[in-house]
Amino acid sequence: MEEPASGFGPSGGTDEEKSLDTIEPQEPQKRTLAYHLYTIWLFTASDIKSVVVPETLLGLSTALSGSLLSSNAAPKLLDVLSRVPSIALWNWLSLFLFDVDNQFQPDSIIEDSVNKPWRAIPSKRLTAEEARHSMLVIIPTVFLATLYLGGTREAMTLAIMTCMYNDFNGADVHFVTRNWLNAFGYMCYSSGSMIVAVGYGQHQLNETAKWWLAIIGGIIFTTLQMQDMPDVEGDAARGRRTIPLVYGDTVARWSIATPIIAWSFIVPTFWKMSPLGYVAPVAIGVVFAGRLLMLRNVAADGVTWKIWCVWMTMIYLTPVCKEKLALGR
Repeated sequence: MEEPASGFGPSGGTDEEKSLDTIEPQEPQKRTLAYHLYTIWLFTASDIKSVVVPETLLGLSTALSGSLLSSNAAPKLLDVLSRVPSIALWNWLSLFLFDVDNQFQPDSIIEDSVNKPWRAIPSKRLTAEEARHSMLVIIPTVFLATLYLGGTREAMTLAIMTCMYNDFNGADVHFVTRNWLNAFGYMCYSSGSMIVAVGYGQHQLNETAKWWLAIIGGIIFTTLQMQDMPDVEGDAARGRRTIPLVYGDTVARWSIATPIIAWSFIVPTFWKMSPLGYVAPVAIGVVFAGRLLMLRNVAADGVTWKIWCVWMTMIYLTPVCKEKLALGR
């Protein structure tokens, strides 16, 4: 599930986020509609690239893959594209729920004060108590929205996983616990995206889609610790037991690079791709692994984290690359 805020959402610090670090804590000011909208944006700003964008593309890939993953053997491109706002909204709502719940936790405030001081609570745009109270509106809003959009079961499962991750400190107990919570959370994001994308109430996912979700969960479980590499200082401040803090930098880097290379071959093999189908995931995976092992500093790790997001997006697109004729329908 961050960090996806360090979970099925939040991500490591990046150059783009570092520019936000110069934002000074807000002086008391009138809370206009624009003020509230910007505050809401700050909760999810660092996770759009690691959750909303790739999961929306996963939904599109699923819908355009035709009978490979759903009961719709002949998807129409315009119909699928018309669902993009719904897919993105479903992901953003679920992410917003997670991020707000994550960021009002006392340990998260400590971590964000080090890694992301521009976020809504450390920058004093609202208090932790106000964010906590907002959950009384956010949870039913997400529930009602998904009754219309689809993926209600996945969204509510994510809400439960959010509680386990944040409120019961599942993210801090051990890196294995954190990784499986992240993996299951991402599987919920992926399943919800796929259900909305294929047309809620019109078409269903097939058995292959279930195997595909399991593979996605395996990838997240074995590689998402990449998000911890740029966040070591903040994780140490809150006492989180991540792989780089427990086993050291070298072990952590090899624990990420090795599965990245393995999955770069496993996924195209699962989809029975031609040799050409291996080129993009393997090439990006090799670049990722090389950077991770050779460039060992926070700034470089921020860029490498972005490459992970690109690699994951490429992995998500493999079904539609397999069913390339779907794009021409």
